[in-house]
Amino acid sequence: MPTAKRPSRFRLPTDVRPTEYDLHLVPDLERGRFRGEVRISVRLDRPRPAIVLHAADLTIERASARIQGAEVPARATPQRADEAVVLRFPRPLPAGDAVLVLAFAGELNQHLRGLYAASADGRRYAFTQCEAADARRIFPCFDEPSFKATFRVAVTARRGEVVVGNGPIEREEESGDGTRVVRFAPTPKLSTYLFALAVGPLESSPVRLLGTTPIRVWHVPGRGAMTELALDAAAAALRRLEDYFDLPYPYGKLDLVAVPDFEAGAMENAGAVFFRETLLILDPATASLPERRRAAEVIAHELAHMWYGDLVTMAWWDDLWLNEAFATWMAYRVVDEWRPEWRMWHSFEHDRASALSLDALTNTHPIYAEVRSVAEATENFDVITYEKGAAVVRMLEQYLGAAAFRDGVRLYMRRHREGNTVAADLWRALEEASGREVTRVAQAWIAQGGFPLATLGPGGAANTLRVRQERFFADPRVPAPRRRGRWPLPLLVRWRDAERAGVERFLVDKASETLALPAKTALRWYFGNADAGGFYRVLHDAADHTALVASLAELSTVERLALVGDQWALVRAARARAESFLDIADALVEETDHDVLDGITGALARIDAQVVAPGGPEQTGLRAWIARRFGPHLERVGWTAAVGEDDDVRLRRASLVRLLGGVAEAPAVMTEARRRLEQYLADRGSLEPNLADPVVELAARGGDDALYDRYLAVVAEARTPQERRRFLLTLASFRAPTAVRRTLDAVLTPQIPTQDVAFVLMRLLGNPPVAPQTWAFMKKRWSAIRRRVPPLMLSRLVEATPALREPRYAAEVRGFFKAHPVPEAARALKQALEIFRLNADLRRRAAPAVARWLARQPER
Repeated sequence: MPTAKRPSRFRLPTDVRPTEYDLHLVPDLERGRFRGEVRISVRLDRPRPAIVLHAADLTIERASARIQGAEVPARATPQRADEAVVLRFPRPLPAGDAVLVLAFAGELNQHLRGLYAASADGRRYAFTQCEAADARRIFPCFDEPSFKATFRVAVTARRGEVVVGNGPIEREEESGDGTRVVRFAPTPKLSTYLFALAVGPLESSPVRLLGTTPIRVWHVPGRGAMTELALDAAAAALRRLEDYFDLPYPYGKLDLVAVPDFEAGAMENAGAVFFRETLLILDPATASLPERRRAAEVIAHELAHMWYGDLVTMAWWDDLWLNEAFATWMAYRVVDEWRPEWRMWHSFEHDRASALSLDALTNTHPIYAEVRSVAEATENFDVITYEKGAAVVRMLEQYLGAAAFRDGVRLYMRRHREGNTVAADLWRALEEASGREVTRVAQAWIAQGGFPLATLGPGGAANTLRVRQERFFADPRVPAPRRRGRWPLPLLVRWRDAERAGVERFLVDKASETLALPAKTALRWYFGNADAGGFYRVLHDAADHTALVASLAELSTVERLALVGDQWALVRAARARAESFLDIADALVEETDHDVLDGITGALARIDAQVVAPGGPEQTGLRAWIARRFGPHLERVGWTAAVGEDDDVRLRRASLVRLLGGVAEAPAVMTEARRRLEQYLADRGSLEPNLADPVVELAARGGDDALYDRYLAVVAEARTPQERRRFLLTLASFRAPTAVRRTLDAVLTPQIPTQDVAFVLMRLLGNPPVAPQTWAFMKKRWSAIRRRVPPLMLSRLVEATPALREPRYAAEVRGFFKAHPVPEAARALKQALEIFRLNADLRRRAAPAVARWLARQPER
């Protein structure tokens, strides 16, 4: 693996290493403060006159070291720029074992990082979020993944305050002053970013046992009846993960904590996994299938981390993908095995498409990305690390075979248990288990950014294909020399001749190769990414493209979805005409699969928002064509679910409503959505759950102040976390001027929880009539937004700016963030500016073509 070009000031020396933390914390929820003492057992490789460790936003009240029973005082000097503290001793500490003792104090912050304050229903709580490098905001520590140590934790809490930590509670000691000390059992070796603590009036679900492991869901009071799905999903995932890794769950107990204000979706703290409430607390009567499926997937993802990330941990953040790519891939694998009717790999195709879109930019990054600072580590929590990484893991599994791949993973786990690794350790284990070359193949995919475009055409003989590979760029202006990337490309070709069909597997190493297929007669068609298992785009020759469009029913669902995505990407990159994509969309008007319909919807929404002029004749024509062609399909399906209707039909109905209402804004659909909303507000059981999101959103677009007030009332009295989030975020879909002003004003108040501020602003930017007003607000109030939005979500806000559409806003965005830099979003800014330009180029190329295509369509 590559090594860092220069040491980072954020990296600590490695000749002092912790072995155990003995930590006592005293949070004061009423005053919003905490204090504590930590004893860190360390091993010194050489004498040291000073020791550096991490600490941020803490007051160090006392510091010393204990050497062979003697106490040596220390002078603590903060290094704020490095988020560190230097302990200087009157004489060098000798090599060997020592104990650092520090007393400290801090505040429960409002930024969802470190040890922070949260509230729900008038009750106060404190929760932790330490990834990537925020344990240092809770206690002085060696806050890097490679400094693994055991933890002994005690917490002093008031009567009525539940305390949840990484380990099981060992004992509780009453203090006689209304407080008690909760002592947890020692943990196995952990990195500091996995430290967990929850304090407050939480309640627990009944215990679900998997073998000897107790599983609980912790939640704010009153949510106990909505924990069953989470318990089912956790038990199902844990059982399958233990089987896959051939190692028992390593942390004694499994607590799933539903946190009322949380930045990420979830966090894999060892033994105490934290989640947004929407992912753990679900009412089976009202939760939609996507909500249930997403909850199960995230639960499985976090539990996969108990092995991949917690038990075996990357050595540094440049190998973050070792954690996240495998957990993402494993989650889809586990849930697909548990609930095959959910078709998880079809859902993954949408995630793969997002990663392909980002990775086609010139401002992408490799899966393995050098990290020199905490800000750079934060940047890498993106779809390249997660979804592209998962797609590459999936390709490797297909390349090696599932059994050999699993055996390699098991060897890797046994060999590095409770340790730290780099990618080379995994490749070595996979090679030993499979007997096949892995390092060269895998390194090519993780060490370079981008991915191949495989161009397929006739190879000369009737049963041969010619394949050429080059790096795919969304920018057509990238010169040819930069496109000469080459990968060991696991190519799967589905084909059909006059007599039979099949799938053939090839490893294409060269820039151009001829492939032989076992066809007996001339090929009728061929598709270059069977089952959409590969992370690449395919350009089929013109004759084969025509044949595929005529034979869409012979492709699998996920292949049709991949074809839609590939063709739209080729249009954006000027490798295909806009008409070629619209021809595919027109050929799929009778499509019955909701995933394919959603794929079409995404591309048509981009044409509506970025290609045709707002309010112009082309936009009117596009929307009329969508209503004319897809409207009859919705009429046949109807708005009301039949008794016993299967999920496929329910999801198809919701997809059609999103297409016809969300993109085309067809008057009949908008009117019906408002009528259904009135029924839904009166009776939550009146609307099929999968229609709740689109109906609530579509009604808001034309809603007035009175409807806005009714949405606010639902937010205040919501019966489920999903209902609250649905109505809260949809406040950003209103277009009435006073409603928009009220939403913007609320962004900087507790009316919108910290976890949702960025999402509301992103939705406002994506609401075309109000995007300019939103951008003006963001510029004016940026200092307050910057203080309120956690670092990871600031990056997401910058990513959303190309929704502003017009090139003049690109100049404003560039200038604004030059004057107000966001280190965590440095790459996101470059990507946003690139997308601004690509959208403008696409508009110039594609708008006339879309107009010509629409003019040729019959009025049918």
